[in-house]
Amino acid sequence: MRAASGPSLFRLLRARRGAVAIEYGLIIGVIVLALVAVTFTGGGIVSLYERAVALAAES
Repeated sequence: MRAASGPSLFRLLRARRGAVAIEYGLIIGVIVLALVAVTFTGGGIVSLYERAVALAAES
C-alpha cells in the first residue's frame, strides 16, 4: 500500500508546486500592473485632487 501511494504522492506534490508557482507569478503580475497604473495615473490624480480642493476653497 505504501509503495503504491509513493509515486502518486510525489506527482501530486510536483503538480501543486507548479500550481503554486503559477499563482505567485499571477500575483506578482497583478502587483506590477497596479504599480504601473499608479505611476502613469499619479499625475492625473494629483491634479484632479488639486482642482477639487480649489473648487471647495472657492465655495
